[in-house]
Amino acid sequence: MNDHINGRHTFRHAALSVGELRITERRLRFLHRAVAIAGVMTIGCAAGGLPFGMTRHTAETLGLRFAYPDSLLVGRFADVPLPPAAVAGGMEPPFRNAVVLVRPTDLGDHSLDAIPVGEIPVIWFDKSLAASAVFRMLEPDTSYVIGTRTISRFPGFPGPYGDEAFYFVVEFADGTLVEVAAHRRDMRHPERATHFDDVIEQILPTLELIGT
Repeated sequence: MNDHINGRHTFRHAALSVGELRITERRLRFLHRAVAIAGVMTIGCAAGGLPFGMTRHTAETLGLRFAYPDSLLVGRFADVPLPPAAVAGGMEPPFRNAVVLVRPTDLGDHSLDAIPVGEIPVIWFDKSLAASAVFRMLEPDTSYVIGTRTISRFPGFPGPYGDEAFYFVVEFADGTLVEVAAHRRDMRHPERATHFDDVIEQILPTLELIGT
């Protein structure tokens, strides 16, 4: 009996160790990829120009500047209507100042100035109380440093259906927090992965504050 119990305990412990090993391997792969991308991007920017295929964008509303793949377009979300009581209380629509990146094929007939929230897959940048709360309270999957920025990747976006989104928080040296999020899948075709996390990793090394 004791041998059986001990054997089962050993098996469970081994299984747990394998699971932990897989998590560690995933984190190492992510970090290796992030470091490699950061190195390439840093060399390109240090040479006085942008990495090939990248376009620079300045987001005055967020006080940010970054480079993004020129296969994407820059826009903003459509305002989300709020209840009258919320408006009377001075509440602003969520994502009002967010900067959105979208593929032209996904944009369709929508205006770049009014991209519908949650209808097409996008990447977005924002500063919000959610970023501060997540950064202070939750443990990231991975965290690494590029220059004076600490980049943390979390399991998902803070909110309903959050596991359907990639979610990064960037902390600058002055304590400013910027959230970068994206849909994992095309909600119109759930079987299609966006791979937007790879795009975000290309962008993050170029992210900088302006007007500070």
